[in-house]
Amino acid sequence: MQKVLIQTKVWKSVPPVLWVVLLLLVFFSITAPSFLTVRNILSIVLQGSVLLMVSVAATFILLSEGIDLSLGSLLTLSGVMTALSLQAGTPFPLAILIGILTGVVCGGISGALIAFAKLPPFIATLGMQGIAGGLAVVLTNASAIYIDAPSFVYLGGGTLGFLPMPAVIALLVFGVSWVILYQTSFGRYVISIGGNENGSRLSGVSTNWWKFGIYVFAGALAAIGGVVMSARLQSAEPLVGVGWEFDAIAATVLGGTSFEKGNGGIGGTVIGVALIAVLRNGLNFIGLTTMWQPAVIGVVIISAIVFDVMLKRSGAIQ
Repeated sequence: MQKVLIQTKVWKSVPPVLWVVLLLLVFFSITAPSFLTVRNILSIVLQGSVLLMVSVAATFILLSEGIDLSLGSLLTLSGVMTALSLQAGTPFPLAILIGILTGVVCGGISGALIAFAKLPPFIATLGMQGIAGGLAVVLTNASAIYIDAPSFVYLGGGTLGFLPMPAVIALLVFGVSWVILYQTSFGRYVISIGGNENGSRLSGVSTNWWKFGIYVFAGALAAIGGVVMSARLQSAEPLVGVGWEFDAIAATVLGGTSFEKGNGGIGGTVIGVALIAVLRNGLNFIGLTTMWQPAVIGVVIISAIVFDVMLKRSGAIQ
């Protein structure tokens, strides 16, 4: 009897989205026999690396009961600023710092508008999306800026052991974010603000400053993603980040983080990112045309979320 109870508890603790990922892996491995190879699995990991960084940023925002529609534009602008700095002869560590500071400044502006000017997050970040995206197009003159600095390009195309460098950086970003969220006061205040901002304020927490800090932190993560993306492409594209904020939010929601009450965490976000990365890679593998892919991805994402909600309401999972 005890064994049955333990098995039932383990079954209920498995995120439903994980089953969807496993089903996709089975489906694509049947329809494309060469899908489940070490080389392609590493390709999926590589493709999901930048999305994981941006999705972790989105998770922090959603945990605080906010939303950030500018993450894709910050990714783009940060990559552009890094490329322009390298083009001007700036040493690559300083160029990377300039790219990250771009995300920090933009995130800080959004955070200030939300925390202190009391603008709704949707409006403030939608405005920042337009500003950052527009600046990226203007600064690049609507064309790609190519990068040939070997040390910088290594960040996007090199390997550490068998792992691609973008995956290594994504793991480091995830690990640091995990510690910050679960082992520091900042992380506790993120969840506290999302769970009950008024209660936190009445308890003496400077919620405005902490909320400001959340958007700064998210901007920094998106910027790191932008720097890595530029290194991977060996260029800064003016429109490369279009739509990434929606993929990041989708991955976060698929991972179990809700839009209210500070529920969720970055552990589940990894599964959400895995679903999107596996789906995109698999659709390319089976030869589905690009014009149909967004529709199919949208259907799978909505179906996975509905599946998750139905199982939770039925009590089949915790």
